[in-house]
Amino acid sequence: MNKIKFFVLVLALVLINSTANAANLDSLIQKSKLNKTSTIAVSVKDAKSGRVVYEYNQNKLMNPASVQKIFTMYSAYNELGADYVFKTTAYIDKKRNLYVKLSADPTLTKGSLVTLLKLVKEKCNKPIEDIVLDTSVIDNKQWGTGWMWDDDTNPLLPKVSPLSVNENKIEISIAPSKNGATTEVKNKSSYNMNFVNMTKKGNSNSVTFERMPWITSDLTYITGTLNSPMKTYLPVSSTERYFISEFNSALASAGIKHSGAFKMAPIPSDVTKIAEISSVPLSEIVSTTLKNSNNFYSEMIFKVAGGHYTKAKGSTDGAIQMFEKTFSDIKPDNHIIADACGISRNNLMSVDWITNALDKIYSDDNFENFVQLLPKPIEGTLSNRLLNISLKLRAKTGTASGISSIAGYIDTKSGKKYSFALLIQNHNTDIVEVKKFEDSLINEIYKM
Repeated sequence: MNKIKFFVLVLALVLINSTANAANLDSLIQKSKLNKTSTIAVSVKDAKSGRVVYEYNQNKLMNPASVQKIFTMYSAYNELGADYVFKTTAYIDKKRNLYVKLSADPTLTKGSLVTLLKLVKEKCNKPIEDIVLDTSVIDNKQWGTGWMWDDDTNPLLPKVSPLSVNENKIEISIAPSKNGATTEVKNKSSYNMNFVNMTKKGNSNSVTFERMPWITSDLTYITGTLNSPMKTYLPVSSTERYFISEFNSALASAGIKHSGAFKMAPIPSDVTKIAEISSVPLSEIVSTTLKNSNNFYSEMIFKVAGGHYTKAKGSTDGAIQMFEKTFSDIKPDNHIIADACGISRNNLMSVDWITNALDKIYSDDNFENFVQLLPKPIEGTLSNRLLNISLKLRAKTGTASGISSIAGYIDTKSGKKYSFALLIQNHNTDIVEVKKFEDSLINEIYKM
């Protein structure tokens, strides 16, 4: 058999196998109960050539949930650079007023502030007068357009602000009281949060937290039953009050006396820089963001990158301009981007656009560096999924009420690298079963 005939035969076998696997995908979708009541969209492309391998409802605009983080974080990573660090800087003037330039560092903690203030004390071992916080790095729009009011106590959705520390969350512990009939709520933070505790001793831990903004934003209602001590994290209602509370605590830890007031203003020109701390590189923060699907991190990073792009105060609007510029060479699908993390119900994308965007990222010289930031099975949101192909997959998941999604790259059994996107919307099925269905489709793609 000559080489040409052999090549033709191999190509024919590959095409037959690909067609068979496409038929299997069709069969899995058509037989699924989800397909009868929900919307399923699938796109699979050759990452290098862009050739369509399989598609189903590929042009329907759907909510991508946290899959969107791949593209908002890529645009920010592309704008700021892998080595970018968030710097929190302290200055002093002749009157011993302390100025702190904030950088919207999503990883900033009380411990970080203590480190900064100990450096301040080394340079200025005298009482501080006023403390002036420069918050000009990003705007103070604390939630995204299209976010749900009843997520106000969701620890996955803390408020976003230039005045951010400890991800704007505090630890709350609840335990049965000594008499066994009632429960006690403890807040270890110096930030005061008011509770209406209506929990009772019961046979299981079934506790809910709710704020009622139409009554007051300062009360958190706790209801349900408690059988054993539990801990949880709650977002703070006032980021400014929380930041100042933690800053005061950090001052005490650093041994700095403070006699003046807290003020908000830009850094003047006639001050002296005396201390600075930096975050880890952006590549590490984006890795955490993507692998753990950290909504707070993604919103802060996106806004800062947007400010860097527009050369103005960071905002979601500026970041969306950056996003659209990054992907301007992709065929438009009338998508809508409302936030960074994908939680907004206003976000819309098609799976065709998603795989086109994945193919664009694949063509980037920095692809190998960026793709390592996506989770693989055994990591983050893929910890317990698709372990049989753990070395063959890099993907981002998404989950919201009635929505499940996953997109990324897969190295197939035949040696191809495919980009893929699966979106499932408007389902009322147990999320575990939805994820199992997604996994069955991905395993079929792997066989292609």
